[in-house]
Amino acid sequence: MPAPVAAPPPAPAVQKPFLVRTFRLSVGQALRLLGISTLVGFFVLAFDFAPTGTTFDLGGAFTAIIHRAFTAIGWAFDSFWKPALAGAVVVLPVWALWRLVRAPFRKEP
Repeated sequence: MPAPVAAPPPAPAVQKPFLVRTFRLSVGQALRLLGISTLVGFFVLAFDFAPTGTTFDLGGAFTAIIHRAFTAIGWAFDSFWKPALAGAVVVLPVWALWRLVRAPFRKEP
């Protein structure tokens, strides 16, 4: 009876580069990121957000928010790409920073 042949040792796992591990997205994650960017951009553009504004009136702001929200909904149906782009300006840097902060704690091969 011949001696049993030992199986070859498993190949070592190849670790992916840091940027690939950190910023890799599935199709579902990319669509979710696009949706969040569009939603945030919708509010940024609808409320005409200007961080340098010096005056603020609570009653006028509430009325303007309601009026602009309904106007913006109709506008968003006409031009989808503008809110998506405006939201991406806010969402993508936050997403990238979050991925960088989480990178040391992720457990991936």
